[in-house]
Amino acid sequence: MKNIITAIAVLFAAQLFAQTHEIVKHNGEKLEANFIKIENNLIHYSLPNSSEQHKISRYAVAQLNEKSKNHSKVVSEKINLTEKPDYKKVIVLKESEAIGLKKSEDLRSYLGVAKGETRWTLSEMGENSLKQNAAKKGYQFIVITSNKKDNLKAIAYTY
Repeated sequence: MKNIITAIAVLFAAQLFAQTHEIVKHNGEKLEANFIKIENNLIHYSLPNSSEQHKISRYAVAQLNEKSKNHSKVVSEKINLTEKPDYKKVIVLKESEAIGLKKSEDLRSYLGVAKGETRWTLSEMGENSLKQNAAKKGYQFIVITSNKKDNLKAIAYTY
């Protein structure tokens, strides 16, 4: 009788620890995971049979599939850059939001400044210059490391 009760308890407990979600990345990679939450453009999850919490950028994830209900949620749309005017599609991220994206290249640019420009305008022009440079090379994401008029630097990321 004890063996039967133990076997039934194990069967029910095994379902509680099973993978509940599948994370599908934009690069085609699939990851079995237990979804926790989405916060600050990051998806928090844990791997099967582990309580350690991991993070991935929501921009790296295409969809989140819930296995038990056959329910799928689109997390982010893939960004396709075809020409330089697509620079408005390039997303500026913080360093912590780039987890799961592939680091591609360091971008540099120089900004010619007219006399009398405000700091805010210079900052905006610098960001747009870096975005145009990234779009021209086909990178969807940048992390700006320096936005000074004589020293514009960013790190480019892609799927």
